[in-house]
Amino acid sequence: MYFKQFPKVDYDFNRTGVVQRMVDLYRSVRPLPSFLDTYSAYGFYNVKNGERPDIVSGRLYGTSRYYWTFFVINDHLHDGYRAWPLSQESLLDYMLKEYRGFAIETSPKVTSGPDGDFENSLSGRFTLGETVIGSTSNASGTVTKKIADLSQLIVQDTTGTFTAPELIVGQTSTNSVSSNRVYKYIDAPYYYYKAGDALKRPVTSNDFITGGVNHSQLEFVSNRAYLEDQNDSNATIRYVDPAFINKFSKAFKDLINR
Repeated sequence: MYFKQFPKVDYDFNRTGVVQRMVDLYRSVRPLPSFLDTYSAYGFYNVKNGERPDIVSGRLYGTSRYYWTFFVINDHLHDGYRAWPLSQESLLDYMLKEYRGFAIETSPKVTSGPDGDFENSLSGRFTLGETVIGSTSNASGTVTKKIADLSQLIVQDTTGTFTAPELIVGQTSTNSVSSNRVYKYIDAPYYYYKAGDALKRPVTSNDFITGGVNHSQLEFVSNRAYLEDQNDSNATIRYVDPAFINKFSKAFKDLINR
């Protein structure tokens, strides 16, 4: 139903003069607040665990055909289906797949004055895809990501368990850092905030890396907690009032075809 509203264009894929008629996928309409206020009234709906867009459309409008409107009027859904709230089962599967392995935290500190080098800094060290080994634990794994502002080396496809403190040595680059803490990646800090801050406002990376805030004065929101909070937040969506859905659909079609 969504793409049926789009205009069609002639396109020469092979530049041979032979054109094909296709839907103009490069068009987009992002309704302004004035557009929404003029053409629709809206409410809010909390997507239940596992509900698909077509199911929600059926509940609200008695038909699945208006599922696409959710992605048009909700800013956080503009990325399409991948932005739709996941079921608890799907969210867990995503976490286990994408956040497997370990986050090895180092504690960078200036070793030769205020403008000197940072000991244990990840900047310029290690190569993505290389194998690292813990000098004490003998654990090994592949470097898949470096999060410099959190001083985290992400190591996946691991054998054994890394420990702290120990020296983490790259087998290709020969770079090394000392581990300060080792987390399961899913439970590692997503960001830090000052202890006691009820609003949990993120502490800047500069404060953390240079020691502007002591680690003992910090608490953190984990990757797991952040993903769960984001998924819960995405579950609250705005929808066009059923009394205005036909008018909204027609207005959208008119705009997309201009």
